[in-house]
Amino acid sequence: MKVLLAVDGSENSLRAARLALRFCRLSPKVEVTALYVGPSCHSLFPDPGGCSFIKQKELDQEIEARAEKVFSAVREVFAPEGKEFRAAVERGNAAEAIARLAREGQYDLVVVGSRGYGEPGGMTLGSVSHKVIHLAPCPVVVVK
Repeated sequence: MKVLLAVDGSENSLRAARLALRFCRLSPKVEVTALYVGPSCHSLFPDPGGCSFIKQKELDQEIEARAEKVFSAVREVFAPEGKEFRAAVERGNAAEAIARLAREGQYDLVVVGSRGYGEPGGMTLGSVSHKVIHLAPCPVVVVK
């Protein structure tokens, strides 16, 4: 079973990591990929020419540094049990990136926290998790 774990470093995403670890305990065939989605320049500044003053390389370095901090926190969840996960970094709209990777990677399940550091304005679920439920091609577990 392939599990896509969406993480952003929030407490809810770390709870989601603990749930993904529980799936690993059920079977040695469970494979977890932890996905961190950073913003693209165009998602931050959608107006034409808005990205001209941003250096994409610097933005990419910042995203990679943030992703590594998040993956380090997920490792702290998995390591005590000797479990590993694959790390992936995407850029753009978080919900769309999660659903796209779930589809392209043929994942069996997406695990996501109910509210993270995503867009404000989501009601009870959080806007990212709510969108993932509707966009993902597979079942989605939302952890609160």
